[in-house]
Amino acid sequence: MSAHDAPATPIESLERQTRDLAAQIYVELVGRVMLTGQTKPNPVDLAKFAYKLAEAFQSIEADAKKEATAKMAKYDVKVDDMTSWKK
Repeated sequence: MSAHDAPATPIESLERQTRDLAAQIYVELVGRVMLTGQTKPNPVDLAKFAYKLAEAFQSIEADAKKEATAKMAKYDVKVDDMTSWKK
């Protein structure tokens, strides 16, 4: 079994998600930058910027999921509650 066949660890999976998101951001940024008549940035700097944006987005997304989970934990729904919804 090669290293490519092994299941990804959670950290590897997160790294892959970050890389994929950064690549999508990079492609979008390049498209927008090339269409403007302004000075073109260094591609390496643009890639670094895209990666930082991807990491920031994922960080905020993780925080938002934690907040949503905490709010949902406060609700105590019982079977009797659901029967009243059908009326």
